[in-house]
Amino acid sequence: MKNFIQNLENEFVEKNQEKTTFSIRLSVKEDLILQEIAESFDLSRQELLHRLITEQIIVPWKQRFEAQANEELELDGEESTQYFLLNTNKVNDIDDHKFMLEKQVAAAFEDGYKEKIAKFKKGDWVFLYESGQGIVAFGQASGKLEKAPHYGREDKTYYQRLDGFTCLPKAVKASEVKKILSRSFPFAQTLARIVDGEKLLSEIKKR
Repeated sequence: MKNFIQNLENEFVEKNQEKTTFSIRLSVKEDLILQEIAESFDLSRQELLHRLITEQIIVPWKQRFEAQANEELELDGEESTQYFLLNTNKVNDIDDHKFMLEKQVAAAFEDGYKEKIAKFKKGDWVFLYESGQGIVAFGQASGKLEKAPHYGREDKTYYQRLDGFTCLPKAVKASEVKKILSRSFPFAQTLARIVDGEKLLSEIKKR
């Protein structure tokens, strides 16, 4: 039952998220083959390409860093200041993205991640990452968990206010973050701990 409800919620978000379009150039022969494949499964060419991109590119890309992100998140509970990168969820819901920036908070809306917001200690640094842009803002967790409705569902949004909230005039791109940290990083994940986050903070404060 839980998976069924979760699927309904995911479909609801999918239907209401902002859409964009793109075009590709194909030879006449390639277009005819694509049309034949699509028609054989009672799909449009657009639907076929969307399935291909989602299942063969986007899903594997997210799974690529899942193990690394989960491993780093398990290292919480330390007394010292910790550093986190939190995706603003713009890819799934533009309103979630706006909520974080306008309210100056670190928030999560999915089961399994929203509960981790409660583990931020007062003074922990949180970098807000906008997909396709980079780190757009940062601040320090208040240490106080707050909850709010999400599309009419009570207490589905877990958040902490970010003290000293700073919006960056220019986003720090993923390629720059990897250069600063001298390693790859699971940007595709909702939330990831940055074990060497002090290097990132120091570099961003110089800008």
